[in-house]
Amino acid sequence: MKDDLEDRLRPIRAQLFPRQLLLELHDDTMKGQVLRGTGPEPVSIDVPLPPLTCLDGQPLEKEPLGDLIGDLMVRDGLLDAVVLASLPEGAVEWRVVEWPLEAVPDDPIQALRTIDPTLSFSVPLTEATIDLRPLPGDTPRMLLAAAPRKLVEDWIEVFNLAGAQLERLAPAQSCRLAAVHALLELAPQDELTLLINPLPSGGRLLLLRRAEPVFDWPLPQADDELVREVERCLAFYRRQDPSIRRLRLLLSAPLPSQDQLQEALGVRAEILTPEPFGSLVLQGLATLEPAR
Repeated sequence: MKDDLEDRLRPIRAQLFPRQLLLELHDDTMKGQVLRGTGPEPVSIDVPLPPLTCLDGQPLEKEPLGDLIGDLMVRDGLLDAVVLASLPEGAVEWRVVEWPLEAVPDDPIQALRTIDPTLSFSVPLTEATIDLRPLPGDTPRMLLAAAPRKLVEDWIEVFNLAGAQLERLAPAQSCRLAAVHALLELAPQDELTLLINPLPSGGRLLLLRRAEPVFDWPLPQADDELVREVERCLAFYRRQDPSIRRLRLLLSAPLPSQDQLQEALGVRAEILTPEPFGSLVLQGLATLEPAR
């Protein structure tokens, strides 16, 4: 009788108190928290994944992954929650594209598939799932993120196996940009922001002018090598754009080589603390508008 009553009340509670599960996916970990109304609850999912469960963003063990996600949702009473998930970093390639001012197409995604410009992606756009977002500014520039269609379909299958209501799969890069947009949109014109995302295998450097990404590069793990690589990337970009007069250094988490980096660049690092969100990606998932 009690179980029957619970089954009857569950859809009513879901309508009255809708919940979203924000889920950040990596090759080796998974982190999630519930968004109820306008605010997030504490992180409730933070689990490692066995080696080779995922590789370069591709889910290799779909059934075990689906079982794990389903078990965690049952454990936390989240079967009625809708899921907003970020694709792992390695799943997505991205570029900034600029349209001629007089020729912005009504359907830019279809236009990109038709033109299939040379972007050095691992798959042609005709075989990719595309996420396209306008960038701020006077020119019609857009952030293009692409993932192999088969990879996206495999993740959808994982969530189907989990019994989850998947509402969105978004690139982790787009989520992170959404999280820092308000912080950078009014930056001075001559300021270059270095956003470093530390990873177990090193890190990722993103250079931004205001809230627009202009350079993206992997960083090595060893502290001395990481600092030298950041300096090398900065020197390269400054040769392309000599108007840079000031720097801003943002870290999405503490970095072992932070002191060396600050000394080398002559600027203090700012550690981004997205609380009450568990990460910049989770914060961005909560604020990201649906893609075009």
